[in-house]
Amino acid sequence: MPRCCISWRGVRAARSLLADADELLGVGGLTTGYGAEPVLHAVDLQVREGEMVALLGANGAGKSTLMRSLSGLHRPLRGGIHLGGTELSGLRAEQIVRLGLVLVPEGRQVFPELTVLDNIRLGAFLQPEDRERRVEEMLTRFPRLRERLHQRAGLLSGGEQQMLAIARALMSKPRVLLLDEPSLGLAPKIIEELFAVLDRLRGEKMTLLLVDQMAALALALADRAYVLENGAVVARGSAAEIAADPALAKAYLGGH
Repeated sequence: MPRCCISWRGVRAARSLLADADELLGVGGLTTGYGAEPVLHAVDLQVREGEMVALLGANGAGKSTLMRSLSGLHRPLRGGIHLGGTELSGLRAEQIVRLGLVLVPEGRQVFPELTVLDNIRLGAFLQPEDRERRVEEMLTRFPRLRERLHQRAGLLSGGEQQMLAIARALMSKPRVLLLDEPSLGLAPKIIEELFAVLDRLRGEKMTLLLVDQMAALALALADRAYVLENGAVVARGSAAEIAADPALAKAYLGGH
């Protein structure tokens, strides 16, 4: 596991001020599945404005199903999802994006035959105003993409494709950015670069819900965390509390 360059102590001190922030994304009693048996069982979750929340769990725990349900790609069976007081249940995925809940999906899913520039521009299809100015902001944020601007996205490395997927999502002007396994399949050095990008977004008060296999790094950045097991929330608390729990550390952080 790569070692994170971010200071635990500094991050914790700076983020303790968020405890009184308003809830931006709320999930209540969410139950969903793909057949007869539900995958998620009455999940409750809260993300406050300006904070990063990590969602941990083993493979098959239901993390990606939850992210797909939040973003409108999968219809829940029961329960509610609201963004800033607006109920999202029943809305189409593009309506949810327009309201500001934007998913960076697992596997990146860039358009491989289109150029880097066209992929970035596609992120603004619901928010076209000032598109080119925002493209320039993305290229400043991700200098590697400027170097590859007119290349086909399918020719980029995995890390560059992940940066492209995040840039495309940011073009949608998210109020909450959902990141589903952004480090999956990336080399340790690239993972550290990726988490530095997420730390900068967090420093800009972007609200983030992060699912990632690199649990220790996710907790190093996050304010709070939830742990899913068999589709249910089995633990919740500050990131420091979750990291300090011996049973959770053994299960998810490689502790003994």
